[in-house]
Amino acid sequence: MKTVKNTLLASAMVILSASAFAGSAVYGNYSVHHSNKTIKTAPAETKQAAYELGFAKLNELKNDSAAQLSDELALPLGSYQEKNSVSLDDGAYITLQEMMNDQGQVVYTGLVNVTYSYSQAN
Repeated sequence: MKTVKNTLLASAMVILSASAFAGSAVYGNYSVHHSNKTIKTAPAETKQAAYELGFAKLNELKNDSAAQLSDELALPLGSYQEKNSVSLDDGAYITLQEMMNDQGQVVYTGLVNVTYSYSQAN
């Protein structure tokens, strides 16, 4: 019975500590980092137009090369970050921000929410 209790306790500790390492994974001399970013589009007069701008921006990001993504996402380009390893993860989505400009008009901004990953030398 004591062995079963110790096994359950050890398993619980491993599972609970796994979330602490979810942001990166180490492979040899490289680690893979995951992060997210929200990219704003230009303001539009209608919700539909703002969604279309967001969708166009998302498609542009999906078609960008790794180097272009690195520039677009403004990753810190240190000597250890692999510029050609940047890629978008699944699960991107578009939301809207409603606001009033200084002329009193309600405008909508598309917000493109992406999750991405990249390799970095240790």
